[in-house]
Amino acid sequence: MGTPLELVWGALRLDPAAFRSLLVAAPGAGVGLTVVYLAGLSLAVGQSVVLFAERVSPRRFAATLGVQAVLFLASFVGWALAVWWVARVGFDAARPLRDVVAVVGLAHAPQLLGFLILTPYLGGPLQSLLSAWTLLATVVAAAAVFDLGAAQALACSASGWLVAQLLQRTLGAPLVRAGQRVRAWVAGIEIASTARRER
Repeated sequence: MGTPLELVWGALRLDPAAFRSLLVAAPGAGVGLTVVYLAGLSLAVGQSVVLFAERVSPRRFAATLGVQAVLFLASFVGWALAVWWVARVGFDAARPLRDVVAVVGLAHAPQLLGFLILTPYLGGPLQSLLSAWTLLATVVAAAAVFDLGAAQALACSASGWLVAQLLQRTLGAPLVRAGQRVRAWVAGIEIASTARRER
């Protein structure tokens, strides 16, 4: 299990060996960040109903997908930092941050299927399924990288996710709003119109 595709397949199967293999791979963090960026693109395609409805140009459409992928990558960094911090403080499990970024990034492999949320009627349930799958993969990744038991890995991953969510809604709220404005500007859509549609 050494190629990026094999690692992604292993992560989708929740195979701990995939995450351990990534830790010894030379560009481990690069693989993790690439998975997250591509997952962000896939989710952006899945959430592009507004762009289709507004009939944005192909160039603006592609640029908007790129911006959304970068925003997704930024939110991932918050989650990875939170997992790293919770493991270090809560469980006295210290590993280099690059290792955590690598395996938590690979754990986002289920989000590569994010384009499927564009499916009518099934989009919401599929998004929930992909989120739960990603959380499970993160638990497996945390267990592998920090050598934790299942309960500790679950607590670490869930706490990391919760910390990231709280940061997004408090200290990170201005950044989230700025990201939404950039996305709307790139797409050429009125910000108020976008906000109404996203509620």
